[in-house]
Amino acid sequence: MRLRTLSIDAQKCTACRACELVCSYHHEGVFSPFLSRIRVVRLHGSNVPVVCANCARPACVEVCPTEAIRIDRDVGVVRIVEEECIGCGECITACPFGAADFNEEKGVAFICDLCDGEPVCVSNCIYGALSFQPVRSVAQGKRRVTAQLRLASQESN
Repeated sequence: MRLRTLSIDAQKCTACRACELVCSYHHEGVFSPFLSRIRVVRLHGSNVPVVCANCARPACVEVCPTEAIRIDRDVGVVRIVEEECIGCGECITACPFGAADFNEEKGVAFICDLCDGEPVCVSNCIYGALSFQPVRSVAQGKRRVTAQLRLASQESN
């Protein structure tokens, strides 16, 4: 499997919140931003979608007392097995990104599972703020931006 990641271009996000609505509908069958695995945060005039980073050593996995949170290496995501979750909230406290959340009706935590490799948030983002691409492509794009910034800095000096 080629490792892929959800990439976010905050400059393109308009906070339409279509990603939140389609996510909650896909996973829970209702349009509810409170049940979305992706959240749009407005900060300093910018809109930034926040989602699970699928860390290599996830803090949520390490603190789960029932081992209900596991790394699915086939898809490359962190998963919460609802039937094994006791709703203690340790994962929510441990996540440094605020990506884990709690479904009060079910009494269990939830987190982005990248829709098993076909993220509905990406396919429904009409502004192109979200993409699902190989990790290497993301890294290459960031290197290009870094190089452009350094070049511009040198030219202005």
